[in-house]
Amino acid sequence: MFQRTRRARRGASIRLRAVLAAGLALGVGAAFTLASWTDSEVATSSFGAGIFATQSSSDGTSFATNSGSPGASLAFGATALGPLVSTYAFLDIRTTAATTIDGVVRLTSTTTSGPLAPSLEYRAIRIPTTTTCEPAAFSGSPTYVAGDASTYVAASTTPAGIVASPIASAGGSLRFCFDVRVAADADSSLQGTDGTVTWQFTTTAT
Repeated sequence: MFQRTRRARRGASIRLRAVLAAGLALGVGAAFTLASWTDSEVATSSFGAGIFATQSSSDGTSFATNSGSPGASLAFGATALGPLVSTYAFLDIRTTAATTIDGVVRLTSTTTSGPLAPSLEYRAIRIPTTTTCEPAAFSGSPTYVAGDASTYVAASTTPAGIVASPIASAGGSLRFCFDVRVAADADSSLQGTDGTVTWQFTTTAT
């Protein structure tokens, strides 16, 4: 009888442990069911590149892409110069009709050739395309891109303080007026010689 009691107690203990184990397992399972619900939001957009292209003209009418030398041929009024005798010509630069981005125009370099070139000097201003490029254009307070009211620079020189001229998209235009002359100290041996100057403008989208 004592042995049956011990076996009965052992069985009850086993059953109790089994019940407790089952309860622990149930508790762990209940904790995992509390995970948070989630959702997400997504955004997408498409992007396209704009267009920036320019053309130039030396007569204000016939525009073309002149991205390489010699470029547009400037129509200076006088071709036979003496010391301190000025001659004038303009270059118009515009954005194409398809251009969708504003930009700036800078006079960035000059190159020269010919025996007269070292004695050539110039100054240049930015003026409205409706303004005639002539001596009167340099009176008052125009925007100088090379030289100033009283100073000419050597034809081979690009000013250190490069002026950025804003240009609008879709046909915006600028006119650059050049005043070129032979320096006062040019040697008389240069009579009958010639020189060539090439100005390069760089246009940049902004």
